[in-house]
Amino acid sequence: MDPPTNELVRFESFIRVPEIFFAMIGVARYGEPKRTLRAYLKHLLFWSSCINTGFCLVIEHIYFVKAAGNFTNFLQLTALAPCMGFTALSFVKIMTIKLNETKLTDMLHRLDALFPSTVALQQRYGVYQYNRESQVVMKSFSILYMILIWMFNLLPLVSMVAGYVSDGTWHKQLPYFMWYWYDWHRPGYFAVTFLHQNWGGFVSAVFYLSTDLMFCAIVLLLCLQFDIVAYRLSHALPDDHQELVGCVRIHQAVIELCNELEHMFSPSLLVNFLSSSVIICLVGFQATAGITPADLFKFVLFLVSSLVQVFLLCYYGNKLIVASSQIPYSAFEGNWIGASVSYQRSLLFVMLRSTTVQKLTALKFSVVSLASYSKILSTSFSYFTLLKAMYEPNEKKMK
Repeated sequence: MDPPTNELVRFESFIRVPEIFFAMIGVARYGEPKRTLRAYLKHLLFWSSCINTGFCLVIEHIYFVKAAGNFTNFLQLTALAPCMGFTALSFVKIMTIKLNETKLTDMLHRLDALFPSTVALQQRYGVYQYNRESQVVMKSFSILYMILIWMFNLLPLVSMVAGYVSDGTWHKQLPYFMWYWYDWHRPGYFAVTFLHQNWGGFVSAVFYLSTDLMFCAIVLLLCLQFDIVAYRLSHALPDDHQELVGCVRIHQAVIELCNELEHMFSPSLLVNFLSSSVIICLVGFQATAGITPADLFKFVLFLVSSLVQVFLLCYYGNKLIVASSQIPYSAFEGNWIGASVSYQRSLLFVMLRSTTVQKLTALKFSVVSLASYSKILSTSFSYFTLLKAMYEPNEKKMK
């Protein structure tokens, strides 16, 4: 489909989806006033959501510790462990946003200032195609994660209704394995406990989703700026020093933004990479452990979501590497033949400076790229093979 000829893409379009999820959990949106009643209410919503989700994580750990060592609960433990990892990682992710809220807002303002503001410029630099990719990826990923979390949250309710229809009794079930000091089967207690677990599960998913989508949106906007610099360098007229200086300034600004993004997200990326191998392994083990069809569908969806989530981070990290690496080649393809020696020398300095590609790392331990994705999958499969080798002999003894 050809892009529209007169449709102006707004900067906010790139971050609209993550900011919708931010609004659901009380995180201030880009450009939103902070000292208003609405802002204070959102602040209250955010911290109450954090407290409830943190409480869920604590009692999940208590349940895990109490059940550990009993092989009859092994499947419960391997079902609970990825949920615990998911919740803990969601906390790390949202705290990355909350602790760097001012820096993130400043980064978005600077990207907004660099964003092409006219239809002609947007057509020239392919902004519409970038925006279309952003919308497709973000909406698809959001739908996948919302289906996943509500499958986990509501599947017990569906099972209870089906049981009541078949034999006329309520077999009360909760979405997650958690320890409680009271009998949650009692009337009233069950409803409150069920809602508290649903709220915790939903908030964890939104913490996870909103942070990853904002990360992807920022990386995509940085790639757009690298493409703009590459286009301008390859189309610059000979001896157009003003255009060259403009390209250098944009390039320097984008490099600074890349370094700030690296500093901001690098710790959470390390935690993400380390935990994802274990989560993918455990979810894959659950999907092959002879569970019920309903649980099988639930954990297969969890596995697909985990694989897609890590792939997105690695894909956009790889996209940044590719976008930044094209600058020296674009400069070489420009109209420098016949230009003055001073212009050629300046262009050569630009080419030498841009040979250092911009990349994001997980605290310098690993580069965020598609190569890292293959390593994570390989590690997950190794863990999975080891876990199956440990479980199957013990399962035969139990029988």
